[in-house]
Amino acid sequence: MRYGPSPDVTFVESNVETDTTWTPGDGPYRIVRSVEVEPGATLAIEPGTEVQLAEGVTVTVSGSLRADGTAARPVTFGRTAGADPDRRWDGLRYNGTDDSRLTLHNTTLRGGTTGIAAASDAGEVRIVDSTVRDFTTAGVGVADATRTAPRIALVRSTVRDVAGHALAVTPADGATERIELTAANPTRGERTRNTLALDPGVSVSMDALRLRYPSDGSVQGVSAETLGRIGLDADRDGEIDRSLGGAVAGVSTDGRQMEIAFSRTVRVSSRDRFLVEYDGVVNPSTRGVYPVDVRPLDDGVPQFSDGARAAYVVGEDVEPYASEPSAPTRVSSLTVAESTLRDVEGAGVFAAADTVTGIRVTETRMTGVGGDGVAVRGAQSELRVRDSDFRVTDAGVQVDARTQTSVHAVGNRVTQSTSGIRIRQSERRERVSTQVTLRSNVLSENARSGFDVRSTTSQGDLHVENNTARGNGRDGLHLGTWAVRTGEIAGNDVRDNGDDGIAVESSVVTDLAVSDNEVVGSDAAGIAVRTRGGAHDLAVGDNTVADSGGHGVAVTTDLLIDSVGVAGNRLANNGGAGLLVSSPITHNGTLDVTENVVAANAYGVATRGVVDATIARNDIVFNTNAHAEPVAIDGVDPGTGVYVAEGDRGAILDTNGFAGRIEDRVANQRVRRQIEFARFWSEDTVVVLRTDGVSHTRAAEAGALDVRRVTDALPTAIGLTGTESAGAGVAVVDNDIHGQRRGLTVDVEPLIAANATARFVTDAVRTVDAESNYWGDDTGPYHASILPEGGGDTVVTAAGWVDVVPFSETPSGRRYVRPTPRLDAPERAAPSARFEVSGAGSTIDTGRIGRYHFFTDGTATDPQPTPTRRLVMPDDPLTVGLGVESELGIDSASTATAEVAVATTGTALSDGSPASSPESLLSALGSPLGVLGAISYVLALLFGGHGLVRTFGRRRPPLDGRKVQALALAGVAIWLVAGVLGSPPLVTLGVVAAVLWAGLTGVSYLVVSQFFAQ
Repeated sequence: MRYGPSPDVTFVESNVETDTTWTPGDGPYRIVRSVEVEPGATLAIEPGTEVQLAEGVTVTVSGSLRADGTAARPVTFGRTAGADPDRRWDGLRYNGTDDSRLTLHNTTLRGGTTGIAAASDAGEVRIVDSTVRDFTTAGVGVADATRTAPRIALVRSTVRDVAGHALAVTPADGATERIELTAANPTRGERTRNTLALDPGVSVSMDALRLRYPSDGSVQGVSAETLGRIGLDADRDGEIDRSLGGAVAGVSTDGRQMEIAFSRTVRVSSRDRFLVEYDGVVNPSTRGVYPVDVRPLDDGVPQFSDGARAAYVVGEDVEPYASEPSAPTRVSSLTVAESTLRDVEGAGVFAAADTVTGIRVTETRMTGVGGDGVAVRGAQSELRVRDSDFRVTDAGVQVDARTQTSVHAVGNRVTQSTSGIRIRQSERRERVSTQVTLRSNVLSENARSGFDVRSTTSQGDLHVENNTARGNGRDGLHLGTWAVRTGEIAGNDVRDNGDDGIAVESSVVTDLAVSDNEVVGSDAAGIAVRTRGGAHDLAVGDNTVADSGGHGVAVTTDLLIDSVGVAGNRLANNGGAGLLVSSPITHNGTLDVTENVVAANAYGVATRGVVDATIARNDIVFNTNAHAEPVAIDGVDPGTGVYVAEGDRGAILDTNGFAGRIEDRVANQRVRRQIEFARFWSEDTVVVLRTDGVSHTRAAEAGALDVRRVTDALPTAIGLTGTESAGAGVAVVDNDIHGQRRGLTVDVEPLIAANATARFVTDAVRTVDAESNYWGDDTGPYHASILPEGGGDTVVTAAGWVDVVPFSETPSGRRYVRPTPRLDAPERAAPSARFEVSGAGSTIDTGRIGRYHFFTDGTATDPQPTPTRRLVMPDDPLTVGLGVESELGIDSASTATAEVAVATTGTALSDGSPASSPESLLSALGSPLGVLGAISYVLALLFGGHGLVRTFGRRRPPLDGRKVQALALAGVAIWLVAGVLGSPPLVTLGVVAAVLWAGLTGVSYLVVSQFFAQ
């Protein structure tokens, strides 16, 4: 180390070779050339010390560096005093050993390129109670010189004003699998066509691709016109399988850099290869291997590690042609705790490596972040985020994984971002696992989904509990994996989301419980479980699902539903069915629907394909939602309480060892030409699929593996035997079913009968047991042939048969009724006058009124929970109407209407009754100005009366007379102004109050004068 002659500055331009201490008394220290803290040496910096770094200077820490500032006397690293803001120092480069430490306490780093760049996997970087700000690349990063990141911790610190990522932990080339750049003509100095082949390793989304060549002028000849083929090579055979030519918005160049912009976000999965060809590149004039930076960008934020480069070969017989990782990259310990990351153009935390584990983000706040809050890209990854607050441009937490991933998020808040928590898995070659614990998070007002996991091959272990997902633009909670093996979705508050409230989409769902959730106001379904293979051991219980634009609860599959229970739910006021359970294949899966309240939906309960179903002890009432556009259910009329049907695409058979060709057992050859037989893994199991246009012919073999993963004991609709056998049946028993246009529709004529000795495609009849139900009348349901005298809900047998006797004459539980609207409105009102209408007189025998639907001249207004509405009188007579709903959403049978005539000049606007007054005195006093005037006037009365009493006792009043008069006059003035502005009763009240006050004042004056005159 050498010291300059300046008495005020210590100049540093040599390495730190031994243990050294810098003090504020010898500072500031100005480092004028790059230096190193050598292995084995420790540089200690005392509180209050200032370190200045000249442009381009790097301090390499191969030993240890310890900056021990205090809150009152921090250590600072920054530009040379007086230097131009563009004169940036490079950074602190950590290159330590196992015994090395780079530790900053109460230290400020500012004004460089990268605050701290780790180039070694050994030792530890620890930043505590410090500030890192004003950097162009990253606040804290991992250099491409190492393939493994060291332990890094940021505690109670702030990273801000960074043009890149706040923390970029991306060793070497990160998670990238392979990048190849080839030149059609590798001759030096020649113009050529280049082909870039990119295997991302982990799926990546981008709206632009930026390539940075080694020398200026290399890509000046590249343009949109020279762009050749561009797209995705799904099987990596060198041919484009999905072209992206139509998505290219433009090509730009700047010196040595070119950028291809896309008109939409392009996603490249881990299995895909991205290919692009372009002409106009000029090779360097010397032979060699040149690095070309490859940067996929999403909204300007880099999605790859800085070390992701292609090897550009110039000259003959030069290797290599491709950039491939020589060893796996790893991030194993990154802690961000009690910190703030803000005003960052990239991500808050960006970690990319083949294996990313030990990511811990706790009690951290991120705002003004241009990318994701926490972004993880890895073939395998493990992440925990707890008690943190994110308001960022993209996702609060984004995880991209190729194989398995584990995400544990507890107690976080993600609002006003693009997505809340988003997980993507894209491996297609092997079955992997996704483990997710999502507990007690608030995910609200995000442009897309609150929580969204999507994977192509993972088997999910999902635990989503006690979260709040409100006001998101798409799904509240979306879980899409290849298979859900086990999990629970419980205790979540999911409201007002733009698509489904809770959506589970998978090939296979097993051992999943959806319980105790409050799902309200979804634009689509409240709870939707959609499978391609099947749903098995699914329990949907004790949920409240209301006010959805679609179905309340929907369980749908392409093949199999078995061991599904729906119990104890409140499904009300949804625009589709309260409950829909549907498979296109008839099979003997078990379904139990018990003790639910299904009310005020467009349909009640609809089942299809599941023929071992029990619908018992439910309240299925008034499913005639008048205020929703019903979601179409094929073959079902809106206003149906219960609908049961077999699948229309075929059935699953168990041959029970039946000898012979099943194909020969088709009675009607015309039907024979419409069906297709396919065997599963067992010779005893056959699927019959219709091919006549009623169904698509999804090959049974394609679904066989999915179904077997659900259960080895495949439930079949029919067991073929030598004699007639009893098939499974549907039981609709012990329910209260009333208030619908149709109480029950039966459409269960089977495609296949259970008799192998005869031809088995027949017109056999199957009966639904519908006994012991209450149908809304003590005479039972109406059925055209069984009970034509019944006065209850109608029972229709479209196909099959039904047994409705005996029936119950009284409801088994609560008696549900429709509310009755009552509308109070004035008889007349002057044009442009404001007046009030009220539905406060509406009644319901049980429960309470939940919503009021006002309409004027046939135009509906938004429903409201309060009974009054203020209107402005037009120039013509006005028709006002009112419909009401119960708290469950049960609509009134009719609407109440009132005609408001136009009041002419001089016409009295009130006849003294509430219905003929534009606004009552009581309601006017309840307005804000009415209340304020009353407070002022009453205070005047109280203080005036109290002062009068004290005056008689020859004591001084607490408030002099002028202030009392001011209170009274203020109250009168407020009422008069409010009356002029639109509350006429307050004008009258103000005038009366003024006269009354004048009288009281006069009487008081006379009484006091006489008293003191005696």
